Amino acid sequence: MKSKMKGFLFPQPYSNGEYPVYIRIYYNAKTSYISAGFSIPSRAWNEDNSEAWESMPTLTKKLQESLSNDEIQAFKEKQKSIILLPNAFKINSEIRAIISKLEEIQKRLEVEKKEISSNILKSLYENKDKAENARKDFFQYFQEVANSKFQDKQIRTSEKYSAVLRKLKAFRKDKPLPIEELTSGFLKDFSKYLAKQGAHPNYIHINLKNLKTVIQKEAIKTDKIISPEKNPFLNFEMPKIIESGKEKLDISEITRIEKINLDESDILFHIRNAFLFSLYNAGIRIGDLLQLKFANIKEGRLIYSMGKTAKIRSIKIFPQALKILKYYESKKEKDSDFIFPFLDNKAEYSKLISPEDFQKASPEMLSFLFGKVESRIAVFNAGLKVIAVRAQIKKKISSHVARHSFADMARKKNISVYDIMQMLGHSNISITQSYLNKLDLDSQDSAMKSVFN
Repeated sequence: MKSKMKGFLFPQPYSNGEYPVYIRIYYNAKTSYISAGFSIPSRAWNEDNSEAWESMPTLTKKLQESLSNDEIQAFKEKQKSIILLPNAFKINSEIRAIISKLEEIQKRLEVEKKEISSNILKSLYENKDKAENARKDFFQYFQEVANSKFQDKQIRTSEKYSAVLRKLKAFRKDKPLPIEELTSGFLKDFSKYLAKQGAHPNYIHINLKNLKTVIQKEAIKTDKIISPEKNPFLNFEMPKIIESGKEKLDISEITRIEKINLDESDILFHIRNAFLFSLYNAGIRIGDLLQLKFANIKEGRLIYSMGKTAKIRSIKIFPQALKILKYYESKKEKDSDFIFPFLDNKAEYSKLISPEDFQKASPEMLSFLFGKVESRIAVFNAGLKVIAVRAQIKKKISSHVARHSFADMARKKNISVYDIMQMLGHSNISITQSYLNKLDLDSQDSAMKSVFN
């Protein structure tokens, strides 16, 4: 079987706006990627030839005679947009050298009648000392980890790692980070830098936690480029998380939200409906809520895969939620339509319905979808603040308050922690217990009353 290898620009740019150049290896319906070690502006890339532009394309007389006026104009506009890099020849030479080496490896495996896959070709090509590369610049290794997560369709993990990396590079003013400088002292200085930037202690904790994961899980355990005793987090005390109470609504506040008079043409009408639908269905997380489709409704139940844990949830739809659902069902055209009008039913991502569809989707497609979801969440939460004002609620309401409110209502009904865990879709009961403890001020108030009575 013949493999296909060519250069391409990775779809996520670095902090400087340049895109890393990679080699794509396609073999037997599987794909792997190898970094070419360069990053360039997107306009310096010749998509047709899968390489950097070395010279400006010319409009020959023969070509001009074969094109329409519109096509000629488009050609000239394309010329204006092209960037010619002084190292373009070097970049293309490196792309061809990598592909040539990969082809040699494949031929050798064929002669030796050994197993071939895109991942095997990549692994054999990269039979070089990762520790040596990371020793020179840990940031390069960090970027490779983030890119690998992206290609494995762990989009949110990739985005989290890329965000930390941008902060680290800004802290170092884009200077490389030799691995011997990755010490507990470096972590302390990075924490101070984030604090001076005005970062909340919890945000600092999250950034350090993600860096810790990359170091311990990837660099130490998986790739073994750092020995366990050199782990910079061994002698570093993580900043404490500042606990905040979980905001929740009581029945009277929920009733006031239900009774607000909103026009159907107002986006607040749909935000209110979606918020209540989440509440009535055991606190669906906002990312899952916005992606719900009519195809998720089966025999009076809402069945969907939770994006955070990939667990399948099956919830009986009760009258309060059914009333909202019937309004939108009257407007649907097909089962693949989104229930709530926040995402585009005509977009390519709308075809993703089952967990299998998401598994088959390209990482670029998933990244695009998740980007749209994040932008809609911002609109959703801004709308909830307006709704709170209209309902004369002084609490800070966000999409997650529906989940908190449901959990608190269930707790007050003396429903078992195990059942609440199942309804919320938590992975273990300790998470649920912690969740409920932050909501339970009633027991504390009752105990205080007993002391002073």
